[in-house]
Formats: sequence, C-alpha cells, structure tokens
Amino acid sequence: MIEVRGLSKVYKIYPRRLDRLKEWLSLTGKKRHREYWALKDVNLDIPRGCVFGIIGMNGAGKSTLLKILTGTAQKSAGMVNIHGRVAALLVLGTGFHPELTGKENVLINGKLLGLTDDEIRRKLETIREFSELGDFFFEPVRTYSSGMYVRLAFALAASVEPDILIVDEALSVGDAYFQQKCVAKLREFKERGVTILFVSHDLGIVTTLCDQVALLAEGRVVKTGPVQECLELYNALLAKHGGYGKEYVIGSSDHEKGAGLVSGNNKAKITRVEIHDSNHKRLDAVVAGQKVRVAVGISFNAAISNPTVGILIRDRLGYDIFGTNTAQLQKATGDYAKGDTVNVFFDCAMNLGPGNYTVSAAVHSSLTHVEDNYQWVDRILTFQVLPRADFGFLGVSMLEPTLEIRRT
Repeated sequence: MIEVRGLSKVYKIYPRRLDRLKEWLSLTGKKRHREYWALKDVNLDIPRGCVFGIIGMNGAGKSTLLKILTGTAQKSAGMVNIHGRVAALLVLGTGFHPELTGKENVLINGKLLGLTDDEIRRKLETIREFSELGDFFFEPVRTYSSGMYVRLAFALAASVEPDILIVDEALSVGDAYFQQKCVAKLREFKERGVTILFVSHDLGIVTTLCDQVALLAEGRVVKTGPVQECLELYNALLAKHGGYGKEYVIGSSDHEKGAGLVSGNNKAKITRVEIHDSNHKRLDAVVAGQKVRVAVGISFNAAISNPTVGILIRDRLGYDIFGTNTAQLQKATGDYAKGDTVNVFFDCAMNLGPGNYTVSAAVHSSLTHVEDNYQWVDRILTFQVLPRADFGFLGVSMLEPTLEIRRT
C-alpha cells in the first residue's frame, strides 16, 4: 500500500531572519544557512492490511515522514507511492477553523478527505455520536479542550472508511475511555484490511496493535521488523541518548540462546539470572503462585557505589508484566571495586497465569537505566508457568481471591 524509496527531507536553518533575504539577493551565491536533514534515505515497504508502527525519540523524523506521506510537506528527494484513499490524524486540530462549529468543520474537512456532500451529510449524525461531543458539536471549535479536538478529529477520520489511516500521537491526548474506544475502532479497521500507519510514544499501544515496527533515529531507519526486537533496540538507544555514547555499546547477547540485545557501558556485567525454589534448586518451570527466588549475578569492571539492580518480566507477546529494582525497593547495594562480584536475590511469588515468560535484567546508576546504564540484557532467561491443579483462572495474573457467599 505504501512504498518509500530514498526519501529525504532537508530544512534550511538561518541564524537570523535577515540572512534568508541576503542569500536570496546575493550575486555570489554565498550560503548563509546550515542544512538540517530531518529525513535521510528512508526506505519502507508497508503491505496492505498491516498495522505498521513508527517509533523513535523526539526529533527522529517521525512526524516529518507522516507529513510527506499525507502531502502536507514536500520531500527534498526520493520517491513515495501510496495506493488508496488516505485519512490522517496529524497535529492536533490540523485543518479545523477555530471560529467554525464542530459540524461546520466536519462539512469542510470531509470534502478535503475525499467525501462527497451526500456522504458527509449521511455520516454527520454517526460522526457526532462517535465523538460524544453532544451540544458542543454545534459550538465553535475554539471552545474545545484538547481532548474534544481529538474526539472530533478521530470521529471524522473514522467515518471516511479509508484504505490507509495515518495516526500521529493523537490518541495520547484523549481520556482513557476514549482511547479504548479509538483502539477498538483501529482493531475494527485492521479486521477490514485497512492499512494503518501508527506513530506513538505509548509502547504498550504499539505492542498491542502493531504487526511490524520501524525504528527511526536522526532521520534514518535504524531497524524494521518484529515489534519486540525493535522495542528492545529503542530501549537501548534511549539509554545511549543519556550522554554516555562514546563508551556505550549495543550488541548481541553472549548469554543463553534466545536472549535479546545487550546494551550499556560495561562498567558492570550481568553474569547470570536464575530462578530457584526454596531448596536453592534451579527451575525452568514454576507452578502458578509458587514462591521463588530470582538470582542476579553481577561482576564489576570499575569502582561503583550503590548500583541499582533490576529485573523485568514479560509475557510471550512482549508485554511488560512486572518490573522492579533495588532503588524502587529502597535497598542500598553497597560499594564495589573493580573485580568484585555480588548476587542480588528477589524473593517473590509467581502469581502469573500459565504460559511462557522471559526475564530481562539490568544494572545501572539510578532509578532507571537511562541514567548511566552499566548493562541491560533483554530476555536473558526464559521460564514457563504451569497451571495449579487446585486453582483455575484466566489471564496473566493470579490474584488469589477469597470467596464468600451470603444467601439473602
């Protein structure tokens, strides 16, 4: 549905406004600007019916890419082929006139999205109902809150019945109820074969909705592929961005088969992660609710004071199930010299539903790994949770309820 080849976008940055005029009037052709490449040689193939996520830090080029795909910005170089009707939710309230009512904006913007007058009037009440704006539908848009903007914009875009729907971070503004409503609508589009291009910093929604992901950094596509692999690399790049770039390394794991990325400056190294029972026996499978000890071994390649050690459990789909670390638990870990080792033990009950899970582990300087990450290892350990014979339930979490029945 969408084919992108060698796409680039450059902006001219002038130190002063007058420099632009001087450059235009110059007889010598002297440049008074510097070039900023928002996108550089981007290549993408997005198949029909795919929910394709685009992630990256601020300034990575995500919004610029979407603006070019929707025709609201011009490319500097490259080729873009789009097949089908496009509906887009870009910058909040784009195209809405503040002095016009919600209804009037729908009538105008519906035409811009390719709807005929008859189609717009036939869908008008449906748009109003989906937006849940009530009488505000007939009030000027300048009186709307940011959440009301999103309601109206999404309701209009959803009514177009597009072949391609492009969403840029719009859902993050609405309340939780409307976000869930929008996600349900996106799933409905997905089932109908609509191609969805989705940009968001909400990695939970990306994991839930997307089939594939492209990770952008500094205007380039760093990686395209399965959601979990791209999110792991994004996680590593976030830490690298914290100012430790020269000594920071992102690479493959030398741990157990199946482990994901390893990132960090290697001032400390995770040597092992194991799950033990009460008899200190190593386990590959646990029974739901079983009390276990998660052991994390650390060796130090530099002198470090009070490092933070943490674990993160994900399910088979890559959803974060539970994570904690020594800083969150307010436990000091001590001071270490180069060559020292330590074992950190997390004692907990595996109140998880039956299925396969992974453990990621990290050692860093502060509350999060973004601040001086010594080492983070994704999926260093895989384990299975088995069902309990005496307690049946559904889901990924076992809450162990008590039951009381009172006859009235």
